[in-house]
Amino acid sequence: MNTAYIGVDVGTGSARAGAFDAGGRLLATARRPVALWREPGDVVEQSTADIWRATTEAVREAVATSGLPPDAFAGVGFAATCSLVALDARLAPLSINRADAPGRDVMAWMDHRAAEDAERINAGGHEVLAYVGGALSPEMQIPKLAWLNRRKPETFARAAHFLSLTDYLSFRATGTLARSLCSVACKFGYLAHERRWPKAFLDSVGLGALAADGFARLGAEIVDPGTALGRGLAAEAAAAMGLAEGAPVGAGLVDAHAGALASLGAREGGAPGDPRRRLALILGTSCGCLAVSDEPRFVESLWGPHWSALTPGQWLLDGGQSAFGAAIDRIVRMHPMSHEGLAGGLAALERRLAQRTGGLAQAALLAADLHVLPSFIGERAPVADSSARGGVVGLDLSEDAASLEALYVAGVCGLAYGVADIVAAFGRAGFVFDAIVASGGAAASPLVRRIVADACGITVASPETPEPVLLGSAMIAAAASGRETVTSAMASMSALGARVEPAGGAIAAFHARKRRAFAILTRAERAARAVMREARWPEVVIFDCDGVLVDSELIALGVTRRMLGEAGLSLSDEETRERFLGMRQDGALERIQGERGVPLPKGFSAALAREILATFERELKGVDGVRQAVGGLDARVCVASSSAPLRLRFALRVTDYESLFAPNIFSSTEVQRGKPWPDLFLFAARAMRAAPHDCLVIEDSVAGVTAARAAGMTVFGFAGASHFSKPAQAEELTAAGAALIFADMARLPQLVEEWRARGAAREHEWREKPITTD
Repeated sequence: MNTAYIGVDVGTGSARAGAFDAGGRLLATARRPVALWREPGDVVEQSTADIWRATTEAVREAVATSGLPPDAFAGVGFAATCSLVALDARLAPLSINRADAPGRDVMAWMDHRAAEDAERINAGGHEVLAYVGGALSPEMQIPKLAWLNRRKPETFARAAHFLSLTDYLSFRATGTLARSLCSVACKFGYLAHERRWPKAFLDSVGLGALAADGFARLGAEIVDPGTALGRGLAAEAAAAMGLAEGAPVGAGLVDAHAGALASLGAREGGAPGDPRRRLALILGTSCGCLAVSDEPRFVESLWGPHWSALTPGQWLLDGGQSAFGAAIDRIVRMHPMSHEGLAGGLAALERRLAQRTGGLAQAALLAADLHVLPSFIGERAPVADSSARGGVVGLDLSEDAASLEALYVAGVCGLAYGVADIVAAFGRAGFVFDAIVASGGAAASPLVRRIVADACGITVASPETPEPVLLGSAMIAAAASGRETVTSAMASMSALGARVEPAGGAIAAFHARKRRAFAILTRAERAARAVMREARWPEVVIFDCDGVLVDSELIALGVTRRMLGEAGLSLSDEETRERFLGMRQDGALERIQGERGVPLPKGFSAALAREILATFERELKGVDGVRQAVGGLDARVCVASSSAPLRLRFALRVTDYESLFAPNIFSSTEVQRGKPWPDLFLFAARAMRAAPHDCLVIEDSVAGVTAARAAGMTVFGFAGASHFSKPAQAEELTAAGAALIFADMARLPQLVEEWRARGAAREHEWREKPITTD
């Protein structure tokens, strides 16, 4: 009996299945559409039930069309987008919709609702970020989890398992919750080369709860791609797919990575290819540029390096664009004649182009004066910029077929120049490519392949198979069956087909000029955004919490002094204030123990924190005038406090101020050094995307004022809380660098206006008279 494999690819708009023989020859394919919901705020959602239905139906049809019996299929492999699924303790999917709409339980890969969370995490500068090119994308799972934790905490708490869509499909097929190394390393922050989850990083971004039970919610069992899962296909899944129960199922891949698996080692002229000398270019709804090396290479804005995430023992780097096929659709459909002009599809349009210009290389000349920035939902690489947006320069009033064709060509050129910029970033890291192997729906376009080759100056080859992503999944199935390894399948099941050699001469010179224009427009788009974000100083007002928003200092200091005394460390009121006001609790406790040589009981810090919270619940009041101040400011606001996150959120919640600042509430636990170091304020500025000199800080402690001044920010000292009882206390803030002192929070907007009028850039030009207390 002939051996065959099933490969599955769940993309943005469809679930596809392919049946392949042992040599990688495509026997049959089938496709089913999947639903997609969009909401304002870059929200994109799908349904696990809909996806699983589409998947099983597509597999069943592919099996039937192949003409082979169910037991001829020796394995199944899955690939899917890097979308997020949450399961409860009963292994039922949880809605991730903001209004809990039932069935909306997949946060799609292109959902950017977590953009602010990604910015905040990136502002922390944790060393783990080096393995994602220095910055997480909102398309990755850690920002999405942070959003869930912040915006849907009940759902986050109920979730027993978080999975990529690939691993969810494997779970539905086999019942096992093992995660693929590809999924967790590339999208969840797993450190594959150390075989561990980064606990310190998760703690720093507020996701420390995920460390419980051996990181079971993220994945306690991590396996290499192609590893046979559980006992193979479960009975229910096998029946739905028309396959034999127990057929091996391999740990799967992200969809672009499946395309890369079928590309990087493909035979050429009968000889295996060298994966290290090829770039896999996967052109679907988005674009992926994947390459492997024998050693780790770190490149800014390129995701990785990830060890063994694709090929065993090699390091994977991944660059890309958030929209490619989707960008082409957007570009052509903005033209008034798109409906008539695309009646025969893009293939017909390209044939007309070739006839008009004498060849596809010459077609690029039609866009000499028309330029497209295709970054409609941000940029991944070579510069991570999720706020980037698209644009067209050079439009006139023409609405005929020729202008539609020119717009299409200009759009493809813009996308190709983005690929060329990514290829250049790989080159700076020492990669040398003999060929770009292009696959995916958009790579079926001869014009796309031609312009990519000409823009990059590198041969563009196509896989021999018409379905490389499905073939990559089938290779995973072959590895699970034991008949192949991932490495052997790359050579035995795939070969290269047609090649497009880059044009030289005038065409190469044309693309060089047009790429320079593209770079100019890219910089101009960023500059335009920066101009429109410019606000009258201050752009951001950063509030301390204790003693500024909530009248908590006397409460916390009193509890601290009492409990220290009970533990054998007697401090005066002044000593307690000097050592704890504005400081991190743990750091202050460590210092006082060192100074006095008196160890505190085990668990003292936690007990102190609990007692402070209990006292807050009974006694804490908000500072008067906070709502008037925040409402009257012509600036964005946030909180940056030395308090631990639990105490910080609790204090704001008790006083009903949390909604004024959420989600921009920052704790010193998110940085290495607390006040009086500037780290926390610099972190807040980065998270708010503001320059330090555009920030105003409101502080009540010497440590806080010192930290803000060290960060290069202007500081207003607030002396209106109950712990200010002597004029000397306000004078200490002035001596530390506060530009002015005020005691009525409601007056803050007026003070800011007066400061602007007198010249905000020149600190200390004037002072409000220090307060006096009777």
